[in-house]
Amino acid sequence: MGVAPSTPRLGEAGAASPGAAEQMFAALVGDRAYPVSSEFWTQLLELPLTQQWPRDRVLQACHAFAQNNYHTKHLAKILIHLVWCLQECTSASSVSSSVYRKAINAAYISSIFLKFIIENAKADNWQELCLDIDKDEKGLENFPSDQSVEYFLMKGVLNYIGSVDVSPESCYLHHELLNLMLVLMSTQLCSGPSPEPKDVHPFIDAAMLQDSPIVASVVQKLLLNFVRRPQIPSNGSHPVFSDDGGPGVLQRVGSAAANFVLLPYYTFNYFVSASAEGATSQLADNSLLVLLILIHYRKCISMNESIPTDGVYMSDSNTNVKDAPAFHENPYCKALNNAKDIQFDHADVEGNAQNGPVVRLSFASLFDALGTCLKDESSVLLLYSLVHGNCDFQEYVLVRTDLDTLLMPILEMLYNASRKTSNQIYMLLIILLILSQDSTFNASVHKLVLPSVPWYQERLMHQTSLGSLMVVVLIRTIKYNLSKLRVCTKFCFCCSGKLMHVTLA
Repeated sequence: MGVAPSTPRLGEAGAASPGAAEQMFAALVGDRAYPVSSEFWTQLLELPLTQQWPRDRVLQACHAFAQNNYHTKHLAKILIHLVWCLQECTSASSVSSSVYRKAINAAYISSIFLKFIIENAKADNWQELCLDIDKDEKGLENFPSDQSVEYFLMKGVLNYIGSVDVSPESCYLHHELLNLMLVLMSTQLCSGPSPEPKDVHPFIDAAMLQDSPIVASVVQKLLLNFVRRPQIPSNGSHPVFSDDGGPGVLQRVGSAAANFVLLPYYTFNYFVSASAEGATSQLADNSLLVLLILIHYRKCISMNESIPTDGVYMSDSNTNVKDAPAFHENPYCKALNNAKDIQFDHADVEGNAQNGPVVRLSFASLFDALGTCLKDESSVLLLYSLVHGNCDFQEYVLVRTDLDTLLMPILEMLYNASRKTSNQIYMLLIILLILSQDSTFNASVHKLVLPSVPWYQERLMHQTSLGSLMVVVLIRTIKYNLSKLRVCTKFCFCCSGKLMHVTLA
């Protein structure tokens, strides 16, 4: 498979015979460069991708692709074709299955080889991706001359995610694009724990440069996916699966020769089942992961650069400006912090209207979704981000009468703090600290009486107020985790002190 045929062809009437499909993949990873205008790309993306190859051949294909990509630039070309397919999907009133197939396959093949190259990169400038394509090449006449391939790709992917609703027809493409996003942004794993000015992340840096309408629509759609938890149809078909339901050749590449995988990159489990706690949704889970990566990314700038007065960059005001880190403003974080409850989208107070697109969704639905999913660490991080950064959502939480929806899962996790990491406990305690600073909240939790607390094992909890339970759990957290939670202990005392003050009063 390492040698590219001179002219790969499909069978009669475009049918993909096993031999023809073998030739197409050999050509993709081979050393012959096919121009972006070649019919080869259309034929490749129309393949069903159902061949079964052993692990050693898959690894051979990955190595050959990475080596020959320096000359062929096939990675950049397939990414361009992916965007063209997505543009066709968004511009047409009705999308044919053939167009969906090509877009799905382009996203899937790109994910596989990008993942391999990123995991095996030897330099931190990502020159191995070879995205500097010749824009004078035939077929690229309409390619934006002022855009790089990575910007063109991120604009196309984000525009599709933000503008097209998840439906039974589009759900597979959404799934592949979210997986591709996770791969694209995993370049951060090759940097240190603290962002440095020299760090280069071509794709996520390009995402940060997108126009505000795209940013707002992406944040909104990712939140809606998390809230609505769309399901992949259990009786649906997908191009990367064979007729018997088994994974095709490229399915196997996802687990091949990973040097490190710290970012959650899920294999393609389309047949999910509902549990008693709610339906599992891979689309919802991946949407949340992508959203969290986008809103928490920080691009550090060199202090040799001037910091504009319009607030484009931010620095810590409590430290000397020469020593303080400075960051580009994150538009996705800003969009999340400015999100508004859809129930009040026509009730903006005069003078408080937002400039530009605003993310609007139902806070009630978001509140309920968080209460259902808080046992998951990523959902806790989303709640922390909202309570910490979005004043409107924080105020909404404080006026809810059913605070146990959020607090009971939090208290149960703190009760089992020995099974959690310090970071998890820190986020939970910060959430409680922020909420307990409001006197109305402190009074409300003591008015809310719980009939029972089944997970509290020390003694029978019957007709206990939510506030009393919070005090007991926080003290227990201090008692059993004092050595582990040196940084978090003061927050426990602060939260419990506020609540105990209300009890004594």
